[in-house]
Amino acid sequence: MEEQIKIGERINELLLMKNIDNKTFANAIGVNISTVSRWKNNSKYMRLNQIIKIVEYFNCSVEFLVGRTDRILDFQPTECPPFYPHLINLLKTKGISRNKINKETRIKSSHFVDWKKGAAPHILSLIELADYLDITLDILVGREKL
Repeated sequence: MEEQIKIGERINELLLMKNIDNKTFANAIGVNISTVSRWKNNSKYMRLNQIIKIVEYFNCSVEFLVGRTDRILDFQPTECPPFYPHLINLLKTKGISRNKINKETRIKSSHFVDWKKGAAPHILSLIELADYLDITLDILVGREKL
């Protein structure tokens, strides 16, 4: 069963809580106002680089943004390292190979190749990886220590 992602709901909640309009938010994180509208309607999901801009802007956790916790932030975030090297270190720590992930999840070898080249992972891939590795999204992206 797939977990429902509540990004749109959370963005709405955070904008209201901080009394910020869509245009101000869009300008602050460097996206089009139509992109913000699609996020708020859950008709478009984002990639890691956009997620990091949002959680840093609102000072919240990735876990909160996607609706996996109701705690806005319960740790001191650190600056995110480059995703791929951080992921490889996590896999070594967990004793899990890329090949095993390829076989046991929907995450394909081509994803790893793209990430190694610097492509930002999609939120759905991040959620699947975090669940598979049994860690938070913030640990996965390097904002929280393992």
